[in-house]
Amino acid sequence: MIKTTTSILTLNALFSITLMAKPHPNTIESISKRICPADTEWRGLNPKTQDCELLDLEIPIIRTPKKIKSVHAFIRSGYLQENQSVPFKGNIIYYEGLGDSMLNHEPLFQQLTQSGFRVIAFDYMGQGGSSGTMNNTRIANIRFVGNHIWNRYARDLKHFPKHTIIGWSTGGLAAYAQSIEEQHIDNLVLIAPGIVPNLVIGEWSLKPFEIAKITVQTLTTAVYSNSIKDPHIDPIKPTSPLEVPLFATNLITSSLYYRTQNMKDDVKGFVLLSGNDDTYVDAEETKKVLDHNAPNLKYQQYSGALHEIDNETESQASPIGPKARTDILQFLLSL
Repeated sequence: MIKTTTSILTLNALFSITLMAKPHPNTIESISKRICPADTEWRGLNPKTQDCELLDLEIPIIRTPKKIKSVHAFIRSGYLQENQSVPFKGNIIYYEGLGDSMLNHEPLFQQLTQSGFRVIAFDYMGQGGSSGTMNNTRIANIRFVGNHIWNRYARDLKHFPKHTIIGWSTGGLAAYAQSIEEQHIDNLVLIAPGIVPNLVIGEWSLKPFEIAKITVQTLTTAVYSNSIKDPHIDPIKPTSPLEVPLFATNLITSSLYYRTQNMKDDVKGFVLLSGNDDTYVDAEETKKVLDHNAPNLKYQQYSGALHEIDNETESQASPIGPKARTDILQFLLSL
């Protein structure tokens, strides 16, 4: 336990290092066509020239408590432009989950942008359109990159300074940790956050003799068809935490550490908890952590929901996804 704490605190000290960003040598047009598929709404009808790009970053990581180094990666990042016909509501940055992509949550992002929010996002190393490997990602350097991306894409911070993060799963843990470590985080929306992750996840929890595989079927109960569009544009990558053991270990140790830390009283938050069949996180234990350490964060449990609550079923009998997305929007509009 002492080693875990030392490792996390050592990495926190890295945040005085300057993160270097260089424009990617390709044109914005070729980058957008290559990394932001034309059949998505990411670029919008009238895209800005830098709404989707690759950033050349040096990202600090930690190998041991006494040896610190940085790694190079091209990070896919961008923003969905806010609806110009309504008053601007503010900026939101999205922190994705393991195996996730910034392109895979269009229903939620479109609802937010239509209401006047700018949605900023990026892919972790080795996920979506970013280079590198998730083995070099740490919970601490997610927020390190996130701060850089925020400062690059956020609109009018002088008049709209509120720093709002939506984090799903791994990203939920990263956002939770960031709001504890840094003073400038104002608002949180945590979707099935990895505060209490299960050690046995995905397909392995259903089929014990198979690898712990992340699949759409274990993330959501939604069934996609011609009338229900599949929002998962990019494939799941990596497909298992066993493919990235260094990151998986950091996720577990970070979750253990931050379950002992208290949330600042001035952070406003809404936590969406999944149902009992979520194989990735333990919602009941998460409630206990929130009640004890973060009583200022409101939470709601969505019965029957699996892990990817915002992309859950839209059936008339159980419209979990639409309700969750509406609840998120209403919370943000209430701030």
